[in-house]
Amino acid sequence: MIDLIRAFDAKLHVFRNDIITRNYKYFPNLKKNINDLDIHEKPGEEIATEKFISVIDSSINEFSARFSQFKELSETLKFIMYPDVTSVDKLNLSQFDWLEIEEFEMQLIDFQPSSTWIQKFIEKRKELELIETEIDKQYK
Repeated sequence: MIDLIRAFDAKLHVFRNDIITRNYKYFPNLKKNINDLDIHEKPGEEIATEKFISVIDSSINEFSARFSQFKELSETLKFIMYPDVTSVDKLNLSQFDWLEIEEFEMQLIDFQPSSTWIQKFIEKRKELELIETEIDKQYK
C-alpha cells in the first residue's frame, strides 16, 4: 500500500510539471483547447494553467497531510520486508512500546551479518514476489 501511495504522489508531481512546462502529454484535451485558442485568447492559457496547477498543488498538499504518518513510518515498515538491510537507527519503534528495544537491537545486530539469515530473507522475498505476481495476474 505504501508503494501505491508513493507512486500516486509521484504522479501528481509529474502532472504538475507537465502543465508547468506546457507539454500537456497527460492532458491532451487541455492541449487541444489551448491550441484552438486564437491570438487574442492566449492570455486565457495562463489563467487555465494556473487553475490546473492550483488544483494539483491542493491535491499534493492534502495527500501529503493525510499520509504523513506513512512517510514517517516507511523505514520501519520497510523493515518487515528487509530486516537484513535495515539500519536500527533509522527505525521508529515508538509504535512498538511492548518491544524491549535494547534486546531487539542486539538481536538485530547479531543476525544481520549472518549469511544464513540473509539468504533466507532473499529466498523469502523471491517467494513473496512470485505470489504477488500470481495475484496480479488473477486480477488483470
